[in-house]
Amino acid sequence: MTERYDTVVVGGGTAGCIVAARLSEDRDRTVLLLEAGHDYPTPEDLPASLREARYNPMRGQSPDPDPAHDWGLSVTGPDGGSIAAPQGHVIGGGSSVNAMMSIRGVEADHDEWERLGNPDWGWEQALEAYKKLEDDSAPHREFHGRGGPWSLSRHHPEEFGPLQAAFVASAVSNGYERVWDLNAPGTEGVGPIPMSRFGTRRISTAIAYLAPARHRANLTVRGDALVSRVLFTDSDVYGIELADGEVIEASEVVLAGGAVLTPAIMQRSGVGRAAFLEGLGIDVIADLPVGENLFDHVSVPLLARPVEGAWDPDQFSMQAAVRTSTSIQPGTFDAQLTMFSYLNARTTGDGTRGLAGEGAVGVENVSGIGAMLHKPRATGWVKIVSADPADLPHVDPNYLGHPTDVAVMREIVRMGWKLLRSEPLAGLLGEPLRLDDATVASDEALDQAIQGMVAAVYHFNGTAKMARGDLGGVVDQSGRVYGVNGLRVADASVIPTSPGSNTMLPTIMVAERISERIRTEAAAVG
Repeated sequence: MTERYDTVVVGGGTAGCIVAARLSEDRDRTVLLLEAGHDYPTPEDLPASLREARYNPMRGQSPDPDPAHDWGLSVTGPDGGSIAAPQGHVIGGGSSVNAMMSIRGVEADHDEWERLGNPDWGWEQALEAYKKLEDDSAPHREFHGRGGPWSLSRHHPEEFGPLQAAFVASAVSNGYERVWDLNAPGTEGVGPIPMSRFGTRRISTAIAYLAPARHRANLTVRGDALVSRVLFTDSDVYGIELADGEVIEASEVVLAGGAVLTPAIMQRSGVGRAAFLEGLGIDVIADLPVGENLFDHVSVPLLARPVEGAWDPDQFSMQAAVRTSTSIQPGTFDAQLTMFSYLNARTTGDGTRGLAGEGAVGVENVSGIGAMLHKPRATGWVKIVSADPADLPHVDPNYLGHPTDVAVMREIVRMGWKLLRSEPLAGLLGEPLRLDDATVASDEALDQAIQGMVAAVYHFNGTAKMARGDLGGVVDQSGRVYGVNGLRVADASVIPTSPGSNTMLPTIMVAERISERIRTEAAAVG
C-alpha cells in the first residue's frame, strides 16, 4: 500500500529538521521527514563525535571523521583541481558536523534581497525572525531574543585557549576593536564567536527543533532514505520516488537538501534548464535556472605548527574571530578571520585538496587563521551528471572567477597574514606553511599562491534563487517553485546572494520564515 502524507520534507539537515518540526505543529497536517543519512532518534543515540563541541567531526578538521556522516563531495577549484567539500550526511546535516558558528547576515544582505523583488525579506523582517528563533543572553534586547529554540553561547576571555587569546590580543594590537557581540547590527571587530553549544555539547537543529517534536503522532522521520525525484502529474506534485523505487504520495513536497543536493533533486525531477535536462534524457516539467547562481565563501587557510604547549585536545578549536569589511567593499562585512587552534592535516593522498593542501602529509596538528571572503561576486553552478541519485552532481563554485574577488581575497589574506606574524600570536606558532613574507608582499606572487591554496568553506547557497522570474528567480517569497504546483524549497538554496556571515544562522532564519508562511497560507485557504 502506498504511503500518503500532506507534506513530505526532503532532507533532514539544518533546514529540514526545522521545517518538519514547525509544520507538524499543525496537528491536522501529516508530515514525513526523509533524510538520506542515518537518523539518530535521540541526542543520547548520537555518536560521541557528533555530540562534541570542541572540534568539528569532518574531513580536514578531525583525525578520524566518520565517512558515513559525509557525502564525500568535491568541487572544482580555481586552478581546475579538486577541492574537498564536506557535507553533513546525517540527521541535522551541517549543523551536526560544522563549527557551530551562529553569525547573522547583515542589513546590506537584505537590501540585496529586496532589490531582487523580495520586499517581505528586508532587514527589519529578518531581524525580527532572528530575535524570535534565538535564546541569547547578550545585552541589547532590542536586537536579541530570549527563549527561542536556538541557544547561543560565547566564550568569556578567561575561557580562551592560549592561541585564541593570543589571536585576540594580536588583532587588538593591529587596530581591531575588541567586541563582545559579533551579531550586534553594524558591529565590526574581534570577539568571541556566538556558537550553538551548551558547554561542550553541540546543539544541532536535530536536537533543538526535531527532538522535541518527535513524539507527535502526525510526524514521521525516516533515515537512510535517498530521494531520487519529485513526481508530477503535468505540473502538479503528487509525491516523491526513493532511490529503491518506492513511491510516497504527498499533497506538497518541501525540498531542504541544501544548496547542492536540492538543485540536483530538482534537475532529476525535470525542473531546470530545458536544454540541459533534455540532453540527459529527462522530461522537462519547468524550464528554470536551477543550479545556477551558486555561491560559496572563499577561504585561504594560513597555517603554522603550534609550539609545544600552545594547544591541547581539551581546548576548543574555534573560539574567536574578526568580522570586518575590506577597503574595496566597505560596509559589506565581506571579510572574516577565524582563528583555529586545531586542524588535522591528514589528507586522502588522492589529489583532492584539503585545508592543508594536496597529498598525504601525515597526521599532525596545524593551527592558523581562516582568511575568508564572504561577499564574492562570481557565481558557479551545480549540474547533475545523470538521473541516478547515487551520482553526486558536478559542482563548480567558480572561486575567484571575478576580478574584484581576486583583489578582495588578496586584501583579506594580507589582513590575516599580518595577525599571524604579530605578537603574541606569532610567538605561539612556528614558521608559516606555504606562504612567506616575500610572496605576501607581491600582488602577482600572492595571487598565484592563492589560486593553489583556496579551500571550500562549505557555505553553499543561491541555487534555487528567491527572486522575481525576470531576475533569475526559481522560487517566490514563500519558497514556491515557479511553474509548478505543490513544490517548495526551504533551505540555503533560496538565499539569493552571498551573505556577509556564516550561512547556518541565515539558513535557520529562512527555514523558520518559510515554514511560517506555509502554515499561514494553509490557514488562509482552510
